[in-house]
Amino acid sequence: MATKASTTTISRIFFAITFPTAIVLGVFFLGGKYIEAHPKNPVNISVQGETKIAEEPDIAKITLGVQTGRKESSKEAIRTLEQTMSGILITVQSLDVKEADIQTSGFSLYPAYDWEDGEQIPRGYEASQNLTIIVRNPGDVGDVISSAVESGANNVSDISFLKEDLGSLRDQARRESINKAKAQAQRLADELGMSVGRMTGYSEDILSSSESAYGKGGYGGVGGGVSEALAIPAGEQEFTVRVFITYELK
Repeated sequence: MATKASTTTISRIFFAITFPTAIVLGVFFLGGKYIEAHPKNPVNISVQGETKIAEEPDIAKITLGVQTGRKESSKEAIRTLEQTMSGILITVQSLDVKEADIQTSGFSLYPAYDWEDGEQIPRGYEASQNLTIIVRNPGDVGDVISSAVESGANNVSDISFLKEDLGSLRDQARRESINKAKAQAQRLADELGMSVGRMTGYSEDILSSSESAYGKGGYGGVGGGVSEALAIPAGEQEFTVRVFITYELK
């Protein structure tokens, strides 16, 4: 009997010790798994790089045209327009402007009316046509405009100066901006006693501006001709590329 009682007592003592211990160990195990599944959020930094590049433009675009004014019939309006535009094209191409660089950018034919005592009175037809001309040598813009006006153009509505190979300028500015952003990230990581990890975000802004003496609006209607000594500054074509990069620190 004593032996059986002793065995029972020992079993109770063992259970009383091991059960709480198992609970505590289980709590630590589950807690460890929770921490393992939810690591600490990494430190992120965001940096910016900006580069401006200014180049002289190598082409110019001119928009000019003819307005016939009122003609008695649509046929007369179109005939007048065709004759005038033909003279302009011959003159412009004689200045080494290629046919492929001349494009019609607007054409219209519409009836003209007057109002008398509240009544609409037909007054014939008017026609107009605009050309967009690419001049490969910006220094020739003044000559092209003067010659076109002498040949019958009576409206110059837009002059702009551009860099034809925009892609190479953008790529150059982007590379420089990225290098600046990387250097900034490295400096910041060093100050924090950390190192730059993987990139987690990237975006960029590209701004373009052309600084010149003339822009949209140009000369508007041209009446008494244009001086042969017409000077039109080309200015500069400017690009600004900003990049925004996010890195993890480790």
